[in-house]
Amino acid sequence: MVRIIKAMFGKKAGRSKRDAASLAQSGLFDEPFYREQGPHLGPRPALRHFVQFGNDEPFWPNSLFDPAWYLKRYPDVRATGRNSLAHYIEHGEAEGRQPNALFSPTWYAERNGLPSRAGALRHYLEKGRVAGAKPMPSFDPRAYLDANPHLEISPVDAFAHYLRHGGNQGPVGRQILEKMQETPQRPDTAPEPYRYIAPLKPADLEARISRLARRPLFSVVTPVYNVAPRYLEAAVASVQSQWYPNWELVLVDDASTDPDTCACLDRFDDPKMKVRRQARNGGIAAATNAALDLAEGDYVVFLDNDDVLTPDCLYELARAIAETDADYIYSDEDKIDVEGASTSPFFKPSWSPDAMMSIMYTCHVSCARRSLIAACGGLRSGYDGAQDYDLVLRLTERANRVVHVPKVLYHWRILPSSLAASAEAKPYAHDAARRLKEDALRRRGLAGTVEPVATMPGQYRVNYHPRSGTLVSLIVPTRNNGQLVEALVASVRERTTYPEVEMLFIDNGSTDPQTLATLARLAGEGVTVRTDSRPFNYSALNNSGAAAARGDMLVFMNDDIEVVTPDWLERLVGYAQVPHVGAVGARLHYPSGQIQHCGLVNLDHGPGHAFYGLEAGPPRYYGRDTLEYDWIAVTGACLAIERSKFEAIGGFDVDLPIAYNDVDLCFRLVEAGLYNVVCQSVEMIHHESATRGNDDSPARRARLRDEARRLYARHPRFLGHDPFFSPNLHPNSVYFVPNPN
Repeated sequence: MVRIIKAMFGKKAGRSKRDAASLAQSGLFDEPFYREQGPHLGPRPALRHFVQFGNDEPFWPNSLFDPAWYLKRYPDVRATGRNSLAHYIEHGEAEGRQPNALFSPTWYAERNGLPSRAGALRHYLEKGRVAGAKPMPSFDPRAYLDANPHLEISPVDAFAHYLRHGGNQGPVGRQILEKMQETPQRPDTAPEPYRYIAPLKPADLEARISRLARRPLFSVVTPVYNVAPRYLEAAVASVQSQWYPNWELVLVDDASTDPDTCACLDRFDDPKMKVRRQARNGGIAAATNAALDLAEGDYVVFLDNDDVLTPDCLYELARAIAETDADYIYSDEDKIDVEGASTSPFFKPSWSPDAMMSIMYTCHVSCARRSLIAACGGLRSGYDGAQDYDLVLRLTERANRVVHVPKVLYHWRILPSSLAASAEAKPYAHDAARRLKEDALRRRGLAGTVEPVATMPGQYRVNYHPRSGTLVSLIVPTRNNGQLVEALVASVRERTTYPEVEMLFIDNGSTDPQTLATLARLAGEGVTVRTDSRPFNYSALNNSGAAAARGDMLVFMNDDIEVVTPDWLERLVGYAQVPHVGAVGARLHYPSGQIQHCGLVNLDHGPGHAFYGLEAGPPRYYGRDTLEYDWIAVTGACLAIERSKFEAIGGFDVDLPIAYNDVDLCFRLVEAGLYNVVCQSVEMIHHESATRGNDDSPARRARLRDEARRLYARHPRFLGHDPFFSPNLHPNSVYFVPNPN
């Protein structure tokens, strides 16, 4: 036993020496800063003290590294017993771990052109903050000081002050709160015309590639059939021009009958290319599978025979793989015409499983681990025209990590025969899209119907069927709104086809005689009415309603909602019972027909309603207002959620009594690994102005700022960040227009 104890202490002492040496060489241990926090250290060596006790005492080794946060955020590090900063230096930063709740080495390195995220924190401390570089997307040091003139610090120290003390003044900082008062971009503001700007090749590209933790071989596979030579040559040239050198190109001709195509294939002479000719035409899936049989790469990149990769495409994919060990990667894309002019960019959300069941949004570029494709059985010929869609659905069911690269890495050429030009170009693809979704439902053991979307020919939505016997509790806080309550109850009774419903009104101290009479009558008709006269707190009222409700499915509603879609509950409940789904919202519009809610986006100036105030019309931005996409949040004016999920995250936060409580609930669902969905096929009328009016008073704005502080104090990772809203879109527009920067 004595030997074991000595060995343990010897091992710990050796590790402490290594940690001390690592800290000393890193430039990240600021001894004067450390001593200021712990004057009791006296003459003891500060570095040795931090190595021994830094994981247990509330002292930071520099102004931006928070040991307590790091160990809480990354419990695997705490389990090793390593000094937190030593781990960050040797492993954490290179792995993309953050030194505090707000600073992202990945974002900072990319923003400032660093060769690697390793060293990002030191760069900011030694160079970036002096040069005025932003430490995070939404923080401007000078704006912070301008908004806080009482602070006697320099811009160099602004972020450190904000990080350690800003929470006392507000989690988004006053400069962010000022943005919340700005008018978002108006819907009639014309966006700047889109144009693709080719990336500049880094001068140290070879060094950057050599530092990648992994340098996979990519097999670019391209089925070929009767394509015009100039387009095929452009596709091949785009691969040959890749910055990243570890690739092979596999072309499989599906028995082309065009002699020009055949002659073009004969002219290719590149040792990194493989060309095979099929004896007979078997279709695009069969030709792609033949290319996969020839592929030897670690990952497969799919390239159509008339499209073009951007020169940085494979490099960016390699970076993503090295940083995340992804199984499947997709990027943003745009379209090019016959002359190569760019148009119609698609800036996509991060992985969104419900969007994927609504539309083939990942599309191009698409890159998957070759072994995973093989495990899925390759492409299926029965789904030609939508074979890639079918493959991605099956791949992502097996993938551990799906990664989105928010950069345009693929140009999809618009040709008369291409789906990029028209949904009517390949009608056989429509039937395949329907069947592949039906097959996915069967494969996943989910009951549902695949329905055509009238306004988007060729697209199909999933209508999940609710489990029989599920009691739904409608929970409605109200006060002195008798007429609205009457209208809500009438619309529920007259238009709802779902059979098992209880209605529960929480009366927050009504004094209006008509309202009291209405509630009393409804109570006699089987509607539950509970009185809660405490000062208005939307969160507390809904929590009390949920506690009193009998249903396993909770639907929180405002009292100014009017049901339009008869099977609204079947649709909301069906989605809410999908295991990965958190909150489910509905499409709300004003009596005038203008959009009030079809999903929430989290912008620089705070949460906002997508496409707010626009008239009903053709689908917008790849169906974001028409199809079932995932969103960071949905409005609490109509929000369905399973009781078990609601209780697992603790219900509504009573410290957010009026605003943002629904957003906070949805943030916590996302943090728990769930996805929030808007069921666009459920439409309701929201008489919002009848209850809220046009309250834009200074008191209301101050209250909103205060509750925004609380919201982002609880969820700093979402400050200026929305995984379901691309950073390539305007940061303060709800209308999905390109970011002018």
